[in-house]
Amino acid sequence: MRARPGSARRGGARAVWHLLAIALAAGYVLPMGYVLLAALTPDGEEIGGWPSRLAFENVVAGLGGGSFGVLALNSLLIAVVSVIAQVVLAATAGYALARLPLPGSRWWLLLLIALIVVPPEIVMVPLFLIMARFPLAGGNDLLGLGGQGLIDTMAGLIVPHLISALAIFLMRQFYRGLPDELGDAARVDGAGEFTVFARIYTPLVLPAVAVVAVFAFQSAWNDFLWPLVMTRSPERRTLQLGLTTFFQENSTQWNRLMAVVLVISIPVVALFLYLQRFFRSDVMSGALK
Repeated sequence: MRARPGSARRGGARAVWHLLAIALAAGYVLPMGYVLLAALTPDGEEIGGWPSRLAFENVVAGLGGGSFGVLALNSLLIAVVSVIAQVVLAATAGYALARLPLPGSRWWLLLLIALIVVPPEIVMVPLFLIMARFPLAGGNDLLGLGGQGLIDTMAGLIVPHLISALAIFLMRQFYRGLPDELGDAARVDGAGEFTVFARIYTPLVLPAVAVVAVFAFQSAWNDFLWPLVMTRSPERRTLQLGLTTFFQENSTQWNRLMAVVLVISIPVVALFLYLQRFFRSDVMSGALK
């Protein structure tokens, strides 16, 4: 039997999309393959070629070259606190903007959208001055004078990651897409507003919670510029700052640098793989039955 023209066109379009998907996947995989080969290249060999052997000792040598244990604990503390704070604050703020009769809610939404497009480098200097003049911290008086405030402290590193305009906007959009009948039925049964928020609506926006958690962890874990500005003592540094130890005056230890880069990228990948089960589009299927 001869194939129908319509099915042939659909098959050709599907093949084109498959080729595009393969090309995009290769665009992501090839750079990581280069990093992997560079990380396993022995000392003295040219980076970028096929190594004569797989030098797994680069990982041990790279991690042993500095105080990466302390740096990892600092980065992990900042990332975990950031995830918890952003999920809680973004969920409550997003629910309030989407479900509660707040005065001026449209203006708050426009402010969120405006904050999303502002590059973080623009607010870095004002934020640094706020941290330096934080009242009653680091020797400062009530007016924020006399000391260093939150500079070179873990609190100063964490504060910028506590809340995100993008996270609030995402949670607001997810809460906005849920039907009003779910909350109305719970209120008729005597549930309070917090119960409606925590037990009725929030379980239905777990995909948004997972997205916010991944974004928050990745942003705090990979942050380089803010710790560079805020820290002075080595014990307050993070993993991203620790990578600068491989840049020496006359050379760069690229193989050990790439080995450490692969190791410190594992937590972000592991978190994404763990939370990807929540990235599904049928979150309403169970609620509407």
